[in-house]
Amino acid sequence: YNHEWDQEEICWHRILGLIFDQREGNKEIYRDKFILKEGEEETSTLEDHLSCKKTLLLYDWIKGNKEMKSLEQEYFLYEGDVLRLAEGFCWLADSLAAIAESAGWKKKRKEDLEKIILLSERLIEGIEEEGLGLARLYIPGLSRYYIKRLVRTGYGDMENLKKASEEELVELVRLLPGRLIKRIQRRMDEERVIQEVKNCEPEPAILSSPLKTTNTTSASHNLKLTSVVSSPPKTENPNSNLNTKNQKLKIVLEISQHRPDRIIFMGKEFKVTTIGFSLLYLLAEHREKVVSYEEILKDLWKGEKDAIYTRINYHICKIRKDISKIMDKKEDNTKKIENIFKAIPGRGLMLNIKEEELEIN
Repeated sequence: YNHEWDQEEICWHRILGLIFDQREGNKEIYRDKFILKEGEEETSTLEDHLSCKKTLLLYDWIKGNKEMKSLEQEYFLYEGDVLRLAEGFCWLADSLAAIAESAGWKKKRKEDLEKIILLSERLIEGIEEEGLGLARLYIPGLSRYYIKRLVRTGYGDMENLKKASEEELVELVRLLPGRLIKRIQRRMDEERVIQEVKNCEPEPAILSSPLKTTNTTSASHNLKLTSVVSSPPKTENPNSNLNTKNQKLKIVLEISQHRPDRIIFMGKEFKVTTIGFSLLYLLAEHREKVVSYEEILKDLWKGEKDAIYTRINYHICKIRKDISKIMDKKEDNTKKIENIFKAIPGRGLMLNIKEEELEIN
């Protein structure tokens, strides 16, 4: 009785099942690697067997059906090994997406490019596509397990949670811990306030000509105009508003512990992962000082003895890439993005932003 051989057979047939379920059996890469070998006397080499196990592990991981403990027991790995493997393949998917984008896939094969980008996100989060909206909120404690439960009950994104009635929110208590529900409600309140502020922002044309706004029905506009008319301009410092604007423009990076899901760079908001935020926050606390790689690894990957430098480098590259997507393609901006982080050979890493350009809340 050969237990190892049985395990190989099980892995092999699971892979074949997935290939045909996805209707990919006609592709040459699968025919040569899996289908034609099925009838051969020696099914696979050790290398092939390990590749199959990795494939099945990552498939189970991104499906989100199995808890981490179950994955550890089934594949004889620890949590850190699973996360490191997923992170490595996430980096490969990111790299593939970047190559595809430079090859013109954004116009020629937009759907395929989007699939690669979504796969990259799923690999880092360990969930199905339907749960990515919740994962992007980066709410502390909202794990893949709880995201799966919310998706199954119809709360796949923030919009569905906002529309939920009081009775439906009470029902969530059965699905999630009370503390986590409070965090979600706080985030919903924050999002609601942000949306209200955006909706109440006056249009430039209205502000530029107060006399033309007497017929406006907006209470907020009337209040602002009343204050402008009733309060004469201050003569002691005519440039005070200009100075305030200039001071605000000097801020390059804004980080808030209350919003670990995003960073503001040069006035523009972009999303970050939990690890990406932790890395930026750690470096911001030691601004203009070198933080050793050992200290970063210990702080960000506590308890993982085999955490390596490449994990730091991956998140640095991802942050730069995400910022580049939303910034104007100017030479000055490219240099600023490239110079956010400064690597000191043999010592560590530092956030290359001056104290007056950094705002931490």
